[in-house]
This record gives sequence, C-alpha cells and structure tokens, in this order.
Amino acid sequence: MIGLGLDDADKAELVARYCAEHAIKKVFVLSPAKFRLALEGPVEHIEWAEVIKYKFYYRLLQEIDGSVLVVVNECLRTQNRNDLTYNCIRHFLYQTSHQMVFQHLPLIDQPDDFMILVDFETKSRWKREKLRPDILSECRIDVRPVPLDLHALPVATDEKTRLAYAAKKRELIDSLGRKDPHTIPRNLYLMSGKAKLRHVTPGQSYIGRNNRFAIEQMKTFKEDAYEHGPHVVFELCHSFIDFADFLALSRQTRVDVLVADLKVDRWYFDRYAAWKGRIADAYAAIRQ
Repeated sequence: MIGLGLDDADKAELVARYCAEHAIKKVFVLSPAKFRLALEGPVEHIEWAEVIKYKFYYRLLQEIDGSVLVVVNECLRTQNRNDLTYNCIRHFLYQTSHQMVFQHLPLIDQPDDFMILVDFETKSRWKREKLRPDILSECRIDVRPVPLDLHALPVATDEKTRLAYAAKKRELIDSLGRKDPHTIPRNLYLMSGKAKLRHVTPGQSYIGRNNRFAIEQMKTFKEDAYEHGPHVVFELCHSFIDFADFLALSRQTRVDVLVADLKVDRWYFDRYAAWKGRIADAYAAIRQ
C-alpha cells in the first residue's frame, strides 16, 4: 500500500496490524535517518544513504523473502526515477509481496513524481508511464491530504535597500556566464534580511536558510526536528525537498512567510504558491 500524509502513530499502527495479519517475521524499514520510525518487534532500520552500500544491499537481497515486510518511509528524495537508490529499493521489493510505502506529500515538484511511489507499489510495472488514473486503480492508496496554507506577511524595505538590490541584480546578471540562472534569485533573496529582522517578534519561532542574524528560536531547513512551532518563514529555501521535509517533521500546515516588497521575494512566494497548486493537482489525480 501507499500511505500519504500519515503521522508516525498511524504508520506504526498499520505496520503492527499488517505484521499480525500476515505472520511477518521481520520488518526492514528504509528511511532517511531523521524520519526513523519507532516500531516494535523484529525490525531493522536501513538509512537512505546506506541502501546502496554493498554490505547492506547484498545482505538484504538474501534476507528479504515472503515472510518479510519492507517499509519504504519518506524516500521520495529525487525526481530521477532511475536513481541508484531507487533501483536498489526496487530490487528489495522484488523479493517479497509485502511492502508499505509512506510519504508525507505526493510529490517533490511535479505530480508525475508520485509515479516513483507507484513503482515501489507495483514492482515497477509502469516505470516508463506518467501519472494516469487507470494505473492508480491497481494500487492500494490511503490519501490524507495535507491542507497546506501559505500566508504572506508584508515587509517594507527602505530606499537604500532597493538601490543596493538593483545594483546587486545588475552585478549578478553581468557575471552569470555559464552558471545556474537560479544563482541570481538565490543571492538577491538575501538582501531583504535586514528589513525582515525588524519584524521578528521575541518568543516566536522562525525558520530560514541560515541564522546569520543570530535570531533566538531560529531553525534552518536542515534540522532533524522542529519543536516550539509553529514557525514563521524568515526566508524560503530554494529546494522543494527541504521545505517538504520541514512540513513532514513539523506537521505544520499553515505557514506564514515574511515577504519583502522586492521582486525576488514575491517571486519566491509565488513559486511556492504554484507548488502548492501542483500538490493539489496531484491529490486530485490520485483520488479520481
């Protein structure tokens, strides 16, 4: 089965029930370390980065059989369906008919990303296909949509900041050469930081790319846990995967974002608003 939007307690309950109903002798959980599941019984956890290592890969191919349940937990890490780690996971799943696939959100960037999870569920029978309702009819899917709600908190900048922004933009464009064009928004986005600093409220939790202003209760998008939420976004991260991890770990659904009156701030907010729309499109396609 594929479970979307389940919390850890739901996942643990489903695994325990499945093991009891199918006389499972052992569970292998494949997962990034920060999403480690607390499960009872004979369980072995294999961290995402370890899956491709020979000492795990060949042993698991020998040990996984019809009495083993493989749990693929929060392993949607790249959009490349031919990724080496995905291929290793698929080989594990060929050894048993018992698998459970858990993911907080149905995509990384595009609705077709969901087909990576479908590959796990269907033993890659539709590996070269795009997301289609007729394919999904062959999957067991438990969908609990994440009601993501983004809110912009306006931040005014001064004339000095706007002039510096214009100069920096010109500099970045002139020196771009063969570099990634996203270098420009990544760098420009940092320029509204001092203006946002004036809107920081004592006691409020924040999240940003880094903590260069030494803000109390500031987290970054690379943390393993997010206590003391909800968190206000000081700056959005560029990577959708990092933001998806934050949502999965914090279970936060309403996200307030500080948005300065610079074009790059609006570009980032609109970029995430469009991403939210693609998540809604994915849910709609999955539930047809």
